[in-house]
Amino acid sequence: IYNNYSFIFYYIIIISIIIFNLNKFLSVIKKIPLDCGFNPISKFILPFSIIFFLIRLLFLIFDIEITLSIPIIFYLKYLNFYYIINIILIFIYIYTILFTLILE
Repeated sequence: IYNNYSFIFYYIIIISIIIFNLNKFLSVIKKIPLDCGFNPISKFILPFSIIFFLIRLLFLIFDIEITLSIPIIFYLKYLNFYYIINIILIFIYIYTILFTLILE
């Protein structure tokens, strides 16, 4: 079972690196700085930027993870090791999805 979890972990890391590099090289817009979610170069002002929303969503999920992991710290000796690994892998998977959405 340990090898199975390590395979999933390495798979997520490799896919994230590939998607990050593909988005970096295929898009010129990625080199434009993002300030407050608005593009300073465009002539018209958008009321809201989806990238800014996705970044806020990423931080919100990070805060939820911290909030949920604090009680787990107190009950580590009572919990199963595989249960903890599953929780960590679920959050890594959610982060991977959000990072790929932000980097698109």
